Formats: sequence, C-alpha cells, structure tokens
Amino acid sequence: MFGIARRVQLRHKRGAPKMNRLLFTLTVLVMMTAPGCALKCYVCSGNEDTCSKSKLEGDKDTYLKECPSGFDRCARSWSKKDDVNAVGNSCANEAACDAADELCDKLKDTIKDYKCGVGCCTDDACNAGSPVTFSFFLLIVSSVLGLALMK
Repeated sequence: MFGIARRVQLRHKRGAPKMNRLLFTLTVLVMMTAPGCALKCYVCSGNEDTCSKSKLEGDKDTYLKECPSGFDRCARSWSKKDDVNAVGNSCANEAACDAADELCDKLKDTIKDYKCGVGCCTDDACNAGSPVTFSFFLLIVSSVLGLALMK
C-alpha cells in the first residue's frame, strides 16, 4: 500500500512541471490574444479645416491614436475670436477636461466676442466633432490642455 501511494506521489510530482508549463503557455496566449483596452482618440491641433470631422474620420491611420495610461477621455476643444479659429483633439482625463472647461468659461467672460467650447467623451473615436466654426483661443486652450495632460 505504501508503494502504491509513493508511485502516485512521484507521478504527481513529475506531472507538476508539465502542468505549470501548460498553464503558463495558456496564460501567455490569452494575454497575447486579448484585445487592448486602451481608449483611442483623434489627435489633431489646428483650425476647423485641418481638424474637421471628415478629415479625421477619412484618415484614421494618421489621427486616431491609442491613449497612454491614465487618459480615460477624448477631448475636443475649439475657440473663435473674430476671424481666427483653433481646434484641438486629444486624449485627456477628467481633471484636464474640467480645467479646460473652466478656462474657457473665464475667457468668455473676459474677452469680448470670444467663443469657445470643450467636449469630453469616453468612447473610442468620439472626439471627431462636427463641422463647427472654431476660434483663436483654442491655441491657448490646446496648450493649457496639453500642459495639464503632462502632469
């Protein structure tokens, strides 16, 4: 009886490394085939023509980028003062969206005839926007948003 138990125990020990290798291999394969979960956003800065919805969606290989870790939102900001407009699309986080929105509100209150807007969303490719008239201040908003994202 002791001999049978000993043989079963030895077989179990010999099979353990094979089982560990099998589990390891399966784990690696699952990790390699699992889809990435990073958010993808359009990234562009310029004016309403260079960052238009049709241009972004028409050239996804150039403009649709995977966001780095910690960026869980896509943002689109725009500004307009007289005939000058600016548009920016980027990856963002909640703090950056809130800061850009707050800055936009302050500038609208201080600068006559100044218009701006900030939109943030959480789905892939949700920040293409629509053909809207954009503005000069977005150069500033885009810069502030970029700096906020670097923190």
